Amino acid sequence: MKFYLIVAKGNKQGMPIPVTVDLFLVGSDKICQLRKDGLGPRHCAFITRDRKVFVQDLDSGSETIVNGSAIPDGGEWPLHAGDRVVIGPLEFLVQVRETAMSQKDLEEWAMQSLDIHKEKEEDEGDQSKYASAAAAAGSILSKISAVKGTIKGRLRIGMEKGTTTIRFNDPKMVEQSEIALIKKELSENCSKPNMRVLLDLKNIRKLSTQGAMMLAEVSRLLRSKGSTMALCRVRADIEAAMDILRIENIKSFNDRDVALNDRW
Repeated sequence: MKFYLIVAKGNKQGMPIPVTVDLFLVGSDKICQLRKDGLGPRHCAFITRDRKVFVQDLDSGSETIVNGSAIPDGGEWPLHAGDRVVIGPLEFLVQVRETAMSQKDLEEWAMQSLDIHKEKEEDEGDQSKYASAAAAAGSILSKISAVKGTIKGRLRIGMEKGTTTIRFNDPKMVEQSEIALIKKELSENCSKPNMRVLLDLKNIRKLSTQGAMMLAEVSRLLRSKGSTMALCRVRADIEAAMDILRIENIKSFNDRDVALNDRW
């Protein structure tokens, strides 16, 4: 799997750095593929495993930050296209591209990726300019309804029939670090009181017990705020992990439209 670290700021902004090896070290040590003075000798590593990309902090004493959140010392986080990684004075946009391109086209593609990401950040920043939370919520919901679902990290979030619909982008909910990030994103996007949230598991092909326990925790969090949660389109081959969710009395529907029209 080939991915790129696109320089997001500085005099080399827009420069794509191809990563084609399974272990790509960043730091000041001469053994590192990407070296920069001021970083720890071995600051962090980008790891490709099972066609997924991860960044691991190597406990250098300096932070490795993904989308504004610092990785715990020595911790490992999964990465996705569009993620921002800050390593000391360096800042990168992660992008994936398998198709070969000329150097000129590659540089144009990298700059376009940065522009698209900047527009997204500016659009999200505009929300803070609204005078009240109600106005902000109304604007967000209208935008989501217009495009029938917006990708936010590992989730696709939409609004239908008064229900917040959330579909998971990744096919697996297994690794502890991935589960922690998904929980964080669910909590951030379901923070309002009295919500009706439908989790669409159509894309999930593998769900661990820990993943099911995390969904149960999210359900309890929603109930504490007067909200309700249901599931739909759960694959038969992951039904074993669903016993944990049945204990929580979480309704599960085979059909998405039936779930939207039902009372829960």
